[in-house]
Amino acid sequence: MAEDMLTATGAPVSQEIIEQHKLVVMYKQLPNVLIFTFVATSALALYFYDHLQNSSIFLWGWWGAMQLVSGLRLANLVWWRKYAVQPVQNPQLHIWLFGLGSLAAGVLWACFSIHYFYSATISQRLVISLVMSTIAAGSVNVLALIPQISRILLVLLIGPLVVMFSLLGGIDDLVVAGLGIILFIGLTGFSRVSNDSFLGSLMALQDSNRKIAGVFAQRDELIQVKSDLEARVSRKVNALQNETALKERYALELDKIANSDSLTGLLNRTSFDSRLRELLNDARTRQKVVGMMAIEVLNFDVIELQGALVSDQVLLAIADRLRAFMPSHALIACWGGAEFFVATGHSDTEAGTDQFWSNHAALVHNVLQKPIATDGGAICADALIGVTRYPDLAINSELMFYQSAAAKHGLRKLGVGGVKVFNPVLDSSLKERHRLGQALHHAIEASLLNLVFQPLVPASTSLPYKMEALLRWQDAEFGQVSPVTFIPIAEERGLIVPLGRWVLLSACRAATTWQGNCVVCVNVSIHQILAGDLLRDIELALQHSGLAANRLEIEITESMFAQDMNYICSVLESVRALGVSIAIDDFGTGYSSLAYLRRLPVHTIKIDRSFITEVDDDARKLLFSIVTMARGLGFQIVAEGVETIQQEDLLLALGVDYLQGFLLSKPLPLANAQTWLRTLPSRYKE
Repeated sequence: MAEDMLTATGAPVSQEIIEQHKLVVMYKQLPNVLIFTFVATSALALYFYDHLQNSSIFLWGWWGAMQLVSGLRLANLVWWRKYAVQPVQNPQLHIWLFGLGSLAAGVLWACFSIHYFYSATISQRLVISLVMSTIAAGSVNVLALIPQISRILLVLLIGPLVVMFSLLGGIDDLVVAGLGIILFIGLTGFSRVSNDSFLGSLMALQDSNRKIAGVFAQRDELIQVKSDLEARVSRKVNALQNETALKERYALELDKIANSDSLTGLLNRTSFDSRLRELLNDARTRQKVVGMMAIEVLNFDVIELQGALVSDQVLLAIADRLRAFMPSHALIACWGGAEFFVATGHSDTEAGTDQFWSNHAALVHNVLQKPIATDGGAICADALIGVTRYPDLAINSELMFYQSAAAKHGLRKLGVGGVKVFNPVLDSSLKERHRLGQALHHAIEASLLNLVFQPLVPASTSLPYKMEALLRWQDAEFGQVSPVTFIPIAEERGLIVPLGRWVLLSACRAATTWQGNCVVCVNVSIHQILAGDLLRDIELALQHSGLAANRLEIEITESMFAQDMNYICSVLESVRALGVSIAIDDFGTGYSSLAYLRRLPVHTIKIDRSFITEVDDDARKLLFSIVTMARGLGFQIVAEGVETIQQEDLLLALGVDYLQGFLLSKPLPLANAQTWLRTLPSRYKE
C-alpha cells in the first residue's frame, strides 16, 4: 500500500531509491543493535554460568557463535560504509545480507530459549522472556523496512517461548503465553505501521526535493539566460573589434604557408623561383652578377635513422646558420628534405670569376660542417655545394637550377662533401652519362650483354681450374663499353640487382658445359647483398642450372667493408652454408683489415694487380707479407694481372695458389673457354 502512495504525485520513486534509503536507516541503527547484543549475551552468559554443571560448553559456545555473527555483521557494516558516499551498486544484496545477519542472530536467540527453558527456574524463565521481548521490540524498529525478515525474527524470538509456556499448562504459564501472542500481533502491526510511515516520509522528502530542485533549476535557467545574453553581447563586440585584425593575420598566415617551407620557415620552391627571377631582372638592369648555391646534406638518410626529431633539429640548425651567415638581401630556400638553395647578387668586379664563388661557397661549407647539438648527441653534417652564376654560366633561372644541381651531382659521385663550380665540360659528361644509361637499359631488356671467361690457373694439380665470369657490352653507338663505365651507371639507375641476377644464372649455366670440376667465379655488387636477394638468387641459379654448389665462387670487393658488417657477414655465412666459396677481389686496395678478415667467411683473397706491376725489392717484401698473412689465416691466394714471366716466377716462388692474367690467357668467349679447358693441361706440377 505504501509503495502505491509513492506514485500518487505522478512522479514515482524508483525501487532502487527506496532500497538506498532503507539501507541508510537500517545501517545507522546497526551499531546500537550490536552493542546491545554484546551486553545482553554477556549478561545472560554470566547469569546462567552456574545453572547446570554440564551446560557451560553450550553456554560459551552459544556466546561465541553470537559474537561471530555480530563480527560478521560489523564487517558488513564497514563494507557498506565504504560505498555509502556514492549510490550503492546492487542495494538489494546489502538488504539481504543485513536480513540474513538478523535471522542468524534470531536463530541463536531461539536456541538459547529452547535449551535453558525447561531447566530454568521461574525467575530465570522470566529473565529469558524479558530479554527476548526486549530484543523483539527493538528488532521491529530496525527491521520494519524488511517485513518478511521482521516477521520471521519475531517468530524465532517469541514463538518458542509461547509454545513452551503453553505446554507447561499452568494458569500463569498460559497467561504468559497469551501475552506473548498479543505481543507478537502488536509488534507485527507496529512493524507494518513503521514501514508505511517510512515510505510516506520518503515520498514527502522526494516531493520536497523535487520542488527544491525545480526552484534551483529555474534559478539556474535564469542565470544561464542572463549569462548567454551577456556572452552574446560580448562576442558581438569582440567580433566587431577583432574582425579587421583577424583578416590581416589570416592573410599573413596564408602568405607564409604559400611561400615558406613548413619546417625551417625559409622560402619554398615556388617563392624562391619567383624571387630569383626578380633578382635576375634587377641584375640585368644594374649589371650585377648573381651567384647560386645548391646545398645538399651528405648522407642525410643516415641522420634520419636517428629519428624525425633529430633530423628536424639538423635541418633547423642549418637553416639558422645560413640566415646568420648570408647577407640580409640573400634568397635562402629549402625543399625536398635536405636540400637548400641560396642566391645572392654582387657588384664586385671579382664576382664574375669561379674563384670568387668557390671561396664564398667554401666559407659556407665550413660553417655548415660545425657540430650540431641534437637530442641524439652532437652531429657533424657534411654538405655538397654546387655553384653557378649569372650571366657567365647561366642566362636564366632554369639553367641556374640545372647547373648548380649538376655541379653538386659531380661531388655526389665522389661520395664526399665539398664545393664544385659548374663547368661546361661537366654538362657534356652528364649528358653522355644519361645517354649511356638509356642505352644500358635497352641493352639489358634486349639481352645485348654477354659474358666472357678468364681462366685462373692453379699452381698445383690438386686444385681445380677456375674461370672468372666477366660482363661485356658491345653497343652499336658507343662501341665496346668498359664495365668500369657501365657498372656504376647500372648501380645509379637501380639496374645492378637484376643485372647481377642474370650474370649469376648465365655463369652457372655456362659452367655446367665445362668438363671436370672447373669452378666459375662471379663478381657480386654490394647492392645485391644490401637488397636482401643474394642468397635467394644463388639458390635459384644453382637450382635452375643444375650446377653443384662447390663449383661456384662469388667475389666481393673490399669497398663492402665500409657498409653494415654485421649484416654482410650474416648474408655471407648463409651463402657459405650452401657450399659456395667466397673470395675477396682487389685485396689490399680498400678497407680490409685483420679484424674484417677474421669475421668474414672467406676462402680466397685475390691480390690486386697494382702489387704485381713493379717487381722490385719493395714489391717482393709487400707481396711476401700479404702471402704470409693469408697463409696464416688459412686463405687460398690468387694473383691478378700476371703479364710477364718474371712476375709468374716470383709469385710461384712466394707460394700463391692461382695465377690470372694475360700471360696465361685473355678473357675468352664461352666456346673458346670450353676448348681451352679441354686442351690446356696444368702448367704447374706439385
